[in-house]
Amino acid sequence: MTTLILDANNLLYRTFWFSKNNIEGEDLSTLMFLRAVKSYVDKFKPDQIYAAWDKKLSYPSTNFRKNTSNGAYKSNRDSEVAKEAHRNDELIKDLLNCLGIKSMYPNVMEADDVIAYLCHKLPGKKFVVTVDKDLYQLINDSTFVFNPIQKVTVTPDNFMTYTKGVGLDHFLDYKALVGDNSDNIKGLYKVGHKRALNLIEKFKDQSIDQVLNEQQYEIYKKNIQIMDLRLGYKHYPEEEPIYSKQMGEGMPEKDLDTFFDKCVKNKYGSILKNKDKWISTFKLKDSLQEAIAKLNI
Repeated sequence: MTTLILDANNLLYRTFWFSKNNIEGEDLSTLMFLRAVKSYVDKFKPDQIYAAWDKKLSYPSTNFRKNTSNGAYKSNRDSEVAKEAHRNDELIKDLLNCLGIKSMYPNVMEADDVIAYLCHKLPGKKFVVTVDKDLYQLINDSTFVFNPIQKVTVTPDNFMTYTKGVGLDHFLDYKALVGDNSDNIKGLYKVGHKRALNLIEKFKDQSIDQVLNEQQYEIYKKNIQIMDLRLGYKHYPEEEPIYSKQMGEGMPEKDLDTFFDKCVKNKYGSILKNKDKWISTFKLKDSLQEAIAKLNI
């Protein structure tokens, strides 16, 4: 079993900014989103596909990360840009549904927590598509991260090549030490890449609270609490059952006819000109499985 897991918000923002900054006139971000998804399916040929979204099922709500950081967590995000990027969300989710792609949502947490849950619960190989390096902490012998900017699949074997020498076992320690500018999480004062590696080397011989002073250790502990994806979806007792319920509903049934009808309505000519390729990508495996089932193999 091979599962493709899309960090859907991450992909949405990448296609939104590319369209906004490089294409004059018509907004093509939704079309680009779909074409990117097809390219990932062609690459990994998964048995099933999930798209994890940040949209909360319990809204409005604030999760513990915001409270732990005294409101600083992700406070650097532009709400107006977010509204613009997300204006076609329902259309995208409808189209994904037609392609048999299951959209998953957190209760009060985030897409990262949904992805972590899927990686921990699903059998077989999992390929997570994202440029968010926070998700590198999920990598193990059955979970890999494809970085579409670098066009590389990060695995335990090549992990240190793409983290500039940070080992998988200490990746979360590293993130807690240096912080994360994109999420507005401050690291230790004057601790950059090289100093963080030196501190991690000391962690091998001494306990962390012995290596760091009291103030540094408090920052480190707070950052670990915010960043550790083994903790997020388990923080609230009602969170994990929401994920389980969504998975229990099963995968959406593919409906390529409706998919192409929606493409006609939205004038996605490049998809319509290549219908055979889209059908091959999203239908071929089903046809093979049906044939095998009929033969009782």
